[in-house]
Amino acid sequence: MLNIFSSYLHENIFNLDNKKIKKHILNIKSKDKGRTISNYGGWQSVDSIKIDKPFVSLFKQIDKSVETVEKKLNLKNKLVLGNYWCNINYFGCFNKPHNHKYSVISGVYYVDVPKNSGNLVFEQYGSAIDETYKFVNTYNEYNSCTWTVVPKENLCVLFPSHLYHYVESNLNKKERISISFNYGF
Repeated sequence: MLNIFSSYLHENIFNLDNKKIKKHILNIKSKDKGRTISNYGGWQSVDSIKIDKPFVSLFKQIDKSVETVEKKLNLKNKLVLGNYWCNINYFGCFNKPHNHKYSVISGVYYVDVPKNSGNLVFEQYGSAIDETYKFVNTYNEYNSCTWTVVPKENLCVLFPSHLYHYVESNLNKKERISISFNYGF
């Protein structure tokens, strides 16, 4: 069987000092009132392109993962970090469906993830796939209109920037902390 219009989801587990990363994110939050983009509640920092010292090891590993995907995509030019931002989702907070225009690869790194703090869900829009495949036995990458990633600490997920995705509500009283980013030309 030929797989057409394929997409990718690239996952890695990094071995990093998340306590140091979390401390720095909380320090950023103390100086940055945040913004609202796709987040409903919670806190999202302003964009940054300068990699703060506590994030250097993280972005070195992200760069290696991006290079792996870059090779599979057979791109003419090397991708570079376009921007990144920090996220804190409190109880009941979520992110509405959105994509990341003007980028090629987007991703998220999970710093602190309590149970039931909101899955990352990818959606396929503009398709009648819901109706077509409502009688399947088991959903998989060929017959699903959504794909869910259950976040866990140290998980880094890379995905095509054009893919619509959202984050489910945090149902835990503890906050979920992550760093999101975009790579482009």
